[in-house]
Amino acid sequence: MQMKDSIALVTGAATGIGEAVSRQLTKARARVAVCDVDETAGAALAEELGSEFILCDVSDFTSINNAVATCVESLGVPAFAHLNAGVMTVGSDDEYLAIEDVPLENYRRIMGVNFGGVFHGLKALLPIMRENGGAITVTASIAGFPPIPIDPLYGATKAALISLVRSIAAANEGSNIRINAVCPGVVDTAIVPGAMRGNTEMMPASTLAAEIVDLLNNGVNGEIRVKLAQDKPAFAVAPVDLSSF
Repeated sequence: MQMKDSIALVTGAATGIGEAVSRQLTKARARVAVCDVDETAGAALAEELGSEFILCDVSDFTSINNAVATCVESLGVPAFAHLNAGVMTVGSDDEYLAIEDVPLENYRRIMGVNFGGVFHGLKALLPIMRENGGAITVTASIAGFPPIPIDPLYGATKAALISLVRSIAAANEGSNIRINAVCPGVVDTAIVPGAMRGNTEMMPASTLAAEIVDLLNNGVNGEIRVKLAQDKPAFAVAPVDLSSF
């Protein structure tokens, strides 16, 4: 499926990884639905790119379902979707919190955005994309594999996304929709905690965006692709073979 003149929907599209992906999709001559809760930044980006801004809170199914409906009405049925919106448990300038000190509203927010946002997006997109087919790529994280003491909830949501993508991809095997995920290392975006800056190699969002566009174009259904750094090639992580147990 060619990207030229196709429709692409991106969540968390106003800044960071989503912004970089929106730019590269536009460069590939796709028509992009820029979906974000940040109306100011999202509308400005859409205007710059000649795209369509759609206000969207991914933690609310009604909001993302309406955003998908607006995309279909204004642009057409998306052939490509990047479910990208994500947050950490606390703000980038806030102190790390032990799990017992995390306010319930922070817990609900990170679960609602990071995991709920992907569930909501898949629930809204899969029924309308099945007929024509296409690809959906989810932003997970390398944080979904090792322990993440600085933010256990962030790691938990990303591990859950890896499992969700593999499971839903398997459930849709044989259809004409490909569902996969990218697991980046640390990307230079606003959500990176201040404590990590200067101590960790960060890749530009544009580097990861190129990997995501390649996944949308060429990724295998159920593929979990890891991109650790700008100067390191990406690789796919094989699922566990339970037949050997």
